Amino acid sequence: MNQIKSGLGTSLVGWNMTSWLASAANSFDDHDVELVYCGTEVTTERCLSFIKETIPAWQSRTVNFDEGELFVLSGQQRPVIIMRPKPPTEAQKRDGGLLSPSAYGQARDLVGRAVSEARKLKAQKINVRFESCQDREILGALVGMEMAAYSYKQAMAPQPAPLPALGLSVKGEWKDEAQAIAMGTNIARHLVNSPPNLLYPDSFANALHELFSNVPGMTVDIWDEARLQKENMGLLLGVGQGSDHKPRLVHLRYRPEGKREAPLALVGKGITFDCGGLDIKDPAGMRLMKKDMGGAAAAIGALYWMTRSAFARPLDVYIPLAENAISGKSYRPGDILRARNGMTVEIHNTDAEGRLILADAMAVAAAQTGADKPAAIMVVATLTGAIKIGLGSDVAGFFSNDEALGQVISKRSQEWGDLMWRMPLFDGYRPRLETNVADINHCATGSYGGAITAALFLAEFAKGYPFSHMDIYAWTDGERGALREGGGSGQAVQCLAGVLQSFGL
Repeated sequence: MNQIKSGLGTSLVGWNMTSWLASAANSFDDHDVELVYCGTEVTTERCLSFIKETIPAWQSRTVNFDEGELFVLSGQQRPVIIMRPKPPTEAQKRDGGLLSPSAYGQARDLVGRAVSEARKLKAQKINVRFESCQDREILGALVGMEMAAYSYKQAMAPQPAPLPALGLSVKGEWKDEAQAIAMGTNIARHLVNSPPNLLYPDSFANALHELFSNVPGMTVDIWDEARLQKENMGLLLGVGQGSDHKPRLVHLRYRPEGKREAPLALVGKGITFDCGGLDIKDPAGMRLMKKDMGGAAAAIGALYWMTRSAFARPLDVYIPLAENAISGKSYRPGDILRARNGMTVEIHNTDAEGRLILADAMAVAAAQTGADKPAAIMVVATLTGAIKIGLGSDVAGFFSNDEALGQVISKRSQEWGDLMWRMPLFDGYRPRLETNVADINHCATGSYGGAITAALFLAEFAKGYPFSHMDIYAWTDGERGALREGGGSGQAVQCLAGVLQSFGL
């Protein structure tokens, strides 16, 4: 199986980053399971006609695409798994269709499920056929294959179980693009899955250096504690001061050859573990807090895609890293910290630490000048429980102060099957952040609108720039679509890829 090349590192937190798609051969004649994906425009009769010579007649009568989208059939010589996506329902078309399933997303999730079914059949050789498919369906299907192949246990095993041989005949550029987006998504999943005793600020920073330092056009700058103090990063230092694992800021500066656009700035929240600080979480709330760096993971996954994509453009990725821990040095409710941009911030709740480290990193982005001045500042973070209460775990919320940027995110999230719903950046709640002792209170008083006030706090550090903030969950509790195990979901990677691909072009 081929390793990732083109200047990128080939391992990440114990995972030898191999790609199943990269090992694919042309279609097999001697396969033992066949996957057949029929495009959205194919009728039931036409879909069955593609495999009528390989399955008994009685089997075709069991296939009802009005009731299901995937069927595992016993062929004359081998099992056949046939798929055809359902058209969107009237209910799914509501809200302007912005939460409707896309052709890409349906293909990704159906083929991901089919790969899992084929492996349950102990397949040694899987052949894949596409019948009357759009380009986006083929791309989604290929992404689903790669995503379904990832397993954290297997990734970390000394000798991972071999994957089945994969046969498919598609254009090379489709396979390359699918590999880039799917591996970027799996990178985000792997980072979120990694335990906090392995992934802490220093080890995270070093892992990013190893992954990206040899990429043409890339520089990786790591600010240690001394540099953070020199740069007046008071919020990041304050959050991380209670841990033995001291904070870091990683700046990944990507300037691909021949690209002269103004860079985009992408800031990802990197809390490697969050106990809540002195405002300690209860055990149930703390159990999954290794995922509190899901925003950083998504930003890294999107950067990985960018470095392997034909859509490359200048990009700055800022990853503030800290562990929110308890000790005699922990920051306290009532403390006043000074941000890098000079603002004083009163601490209201130490469990609202993510917006603090993001604010300092955003201030670094906003201070860039000349050719490095960003065209927009985009944030991605597992920031509030309030957004999950409002939208659930499958739909992220996002905020923006710029109509054009907001429309791009809404459209691309639907097209890429990585759903985001625009929330109001309602300035009427801004007074809740006021305080008599500092420039701003970082965590609003009152029980409601917490996701909005968190976004308003971040917006203070992006003044003068188009700004967006994605409030994500980054986790799935069980199998869903192409995600064949619970754990890190890679949420926001594919949406970000779509946004980066389209922004300003």
